[in-house]
Amino acid sequence: MTIKFRKALTLLACSALFFTLGQANAHSGPLNEIAVKACTSKEKSQMCQYEGGHNDLYLGTCQYMADELMCVRNQPIQLIKPVEEKDKTQHTHQHSDNQYGFN
Repeated sequence: MTIKFRKALTLLACSALFFTLGQANAHSGPLNEIAVKACTSKEKSQMCQYEGGHNDLYLGTCQYMADELMCVRNQPIQLIKPVEEKDKTQHTHQHSDNQYGFN
């Protein structure tokens, strides 16, 4: 009876160890380079923004992740509407570094 109990206890301990190791590595992947660049010249908790790959805009604040500041979204993702072909010829280009109201 003691051998079965020891085997069960060992199996339980190994299972618990395996589960906790998997949890520890769950968020250790590489950071999003675009989100990191959005906070290059900013401080923690400053507003930030960056554009994703599908005409989407991410708005948030700079937060530390893996010892680096990165833009962490805290508002709904906004869709950036592309300029239509017929409007491109009539549109005059205006550049603004502060297009969405953030520094």
